[in-house]
Amino acid sequence: MTEIKFLFCKTHRREEDEGMSDIDTIVVGAGIGGLTAAESLKRCGQKVLVLEATDRPGGRMVKITRKNGDSAEAGAQGIHSNYTELLAMLDRFGMKDQLRPSFGKVQYLDHSGAPRISGGSSDLARIVGAQGKLDLGYFWMKYFTFAKKFPQFEAVRDIPEYDNVSAAQELSWAGRDFTDFVLRPMSWAMANSTPDKIGMYYIVNGLRLRMTTKIMGLANGNESLTQKLANTVPVRYGARVKSVVTTKGVVDGIELEDGTSIKASHVILSCTAAIAGQLLTEEFGPIKRFLTDYTHTPLSLVFFFLDRPVDRESYAFMGHPFRNAMFNMALDHSKKTPFLAPSGKAIISAWPAFPRSVDLIKKTDAEIIEQARTDLEDFFPGFSPWIEEARVIHHHRAVARYEPGMYRKVLDFKKKAEGFRGLSFAGTDYDSIHMESGVRSGQRAAARALRGA
Repeated sequence: MTEIKFLFCKTHRREEDEGMSDIDTIVVGAGIGGLTAAESLKRCGQKVLVLEATDRPGGRMVKITRKNGDSAEAGAQGIHSNYTELLAMLDRFGMKDQLRPSFGKVQYLDHSGAPRISGGSSDLARIVGAQGKLDLGYFWMKYFTFAKKFPQFEAVRDIPEYDNVSAAQELSWAGRDFTDFVLRPMSWAMANSTPDKIGMYYIVNGLRLRMTTKIMGLANGNESLTQKLANTVPVRYGARVKSVVTTKGVVDGIELEDGTSIKASHVILSCTAAIAGQLLTEEFGPIKRFLTDYTHTPLSLVFFFLDRPVDRESYAFMGHPFRNAMFNMALDHSKKTPFLAPSGKAIISAWPAFPRSVDLIKKTDAEIIEQARTDLEDFFPGFSPWIEEARVIHHHRAVARYEPGMYRKVLDFKKKAEGFRGLSFAGTDYDSIHMESGVRSGQRAAARALRGA
């Protein structure tokens, strides 16, 4: 990858050498993918402009902070040890020494509602019992040891056995303990969805990540990386794009909602897929419709800031064996990322999942907080009087929801997008939910823009 990027940079003219003032590439969206693309192009001598509709960089990478200095990740939750391109970027920015380990145990509510603690695979095997242990062993053997190979951070291969069935369908052979202690929590945690709403591709990919990597976070929050990136390139905040502009079928700029037009040799759409679809003109036909109707999972996350630590050794809490609540998962960020919570007081986040998470978007914040408070009483009995503050973070398009058949659709889209002149796409929606996917897609979009130049 490094050699390819160097080759492109070497052959491209430098703006200061020719004194050009025109913009080479416009990047729409200041998330991890868009900022990676922009920073890569600027290092290659291009004149780049990033347009961001909000007043901050980072997109879905968000940190929520209190006045006392305590904070928690309210978007991207962790940096995995196999994020090679992202780690290389941190190294280049001198930020690698800011990485901190993120780890802890998981508490499950068993079928009677009693807490059961798992610190690893051996603990989980004991919790699921004899039949569950057999199911767990078969699952790991088939979908980890002997799983079909595919790139973890880029969608390039369709595997019908994984893509065309839901996780619930594919794993219907498993017993109740495996389903309640493994499948349902895994789907909730990795895809923010129930097993019947996501393809098996998602589960195989997530299992591989869990079994082979360690999780870390940045000392000042994961969004500090996007803030660093944003400081290296021109970013115009509050700039809402209305549509791309084309001339004779070639994209050569954008139009802002205020009517301003900005010309460029190339445009990279690094907003969520649905927004990208809205920005395309009707001449893009089926591609515009595919992106506009792209399936995203909305999330309304509730953060409870408590007046004390919680006397638990776990950082994650799963209630699936015991009940089917709106908020069936919780995280204690003071345990998960203690370096972000210096006071030691607990910060508890409550997580819903698709399809019921759609209903939350329609409710008021007060209603959402009350629902979360009620559901979390099973995890933290009597915790309500300890709440000092509660906040809601809305992600209307939190993650791409890879339903059965979605990989094939994404691959078809990517193939067609290669034929577009002056236009590229970047972002996690087209590969996987991971930050590494965003970085790599930004790099690929930058390389494509340079080839066009």
